[in-house]
Amino acid sequence: MGWSRSLFTSLILSSLLASGHALAQPSTNAWRLRLDTGAAHRWQTDINDGGEVELDAWSVRLAADKAVAPDLRLGLAAGYGERHYGFEGETGFAALKPWSDVRQLRLSGSLNWKADERWNLFAIPTIRWFAEEGADLGDGQIGGLLAAASYRVNDRLSIGPGFGIFSELENEVDWFPILAINWKLTENLALRTGSGFAATEGPGLVLDWQPSERWSLLLGARYEKARFRLDDEGVAAAGVGQERSVPVYLGAARSFGSHLRLSLIAGVEFAGELRLEDADGVLIEKSRFDPAPFGGATLDLRF
Repeated sequence: MGWSRSLFTSLILSSLLASGHALAQPSTNAWRLRLDTGAAHRWQTDINDGGEVELDAWSVRLAADKAVAPDLRLGLAAGYGERHYGFEGETGFAALKPWSDVRQLRLSGSLNWKADERWNLFAIPTIRWFAEEGADLGDGQIGGLLAAASYRVNDRLSIGPGFGIFSELENEVDWFPILAINWKLTENLALRTGSGFAATEGPGLVLDWQPSERWSLLLGARYEKARFRLDDEGVAAAGVGQERSVPVYLGAARSFGSHLRLSLIAGVEFAGELRLEDADGVLIEKSRFDPAPFGGATLDLRF
């Protein structure tokens, strides 16, 4: 899936929103640690101009943050993930065998400042390396910034604008808007910036219903885009691969105490597109793929 953008944005912003609420309470100097890991499978689907594609992906991320002042929390995070593509077919995009196994390494910082009783400001600078196996990770390096401001309207609603801006491989700078929201519609139903599978940059929202203290049922959607450096072999040697889509999913999450949370998700990716460029960023081939079902699981450990 185009997981590489949404997991990063959603996990970071949802963590920062949670941190913003925590800052309203007396803070301590203790470090908070968080380990997120997950895996997903997208079943084989048809590529419009010929062939089929499927995907297996997994990701792990370790984050730590600490209150350095009553109104300021700083953090660091590191993550690694892999995406294993399978192309089949003798015609169209699949016949090019454009890429196979892709790796991603990411490092980021975080700043969460409670400016006053109403405003929280967030900033997340990041460096990411995204490249096919066989290519130098350094050739897939990009950097950027996520930032948002959240205004606490009342005890039920915090909302504010944000943006992401990242350098692009063989392309112009990429930027996109973010909505930082945490809206408690009822005692058991909330709309918020969504948590995704791994760390991608696209904006998204999730509707979270909690029928009990331990269970949550989720309905989410987001825009996702992944762009990575290719190896030195094949039709696009040292070129760029890209995938984008709009996944819509249902999920169920179970909390085991205050430290462990397991989530299962299933859904369909819509508006899927694959793109292949040469080393100068010139388009070689692009094609859409049919709506594709996917499923996955994530584990969130806090200590």
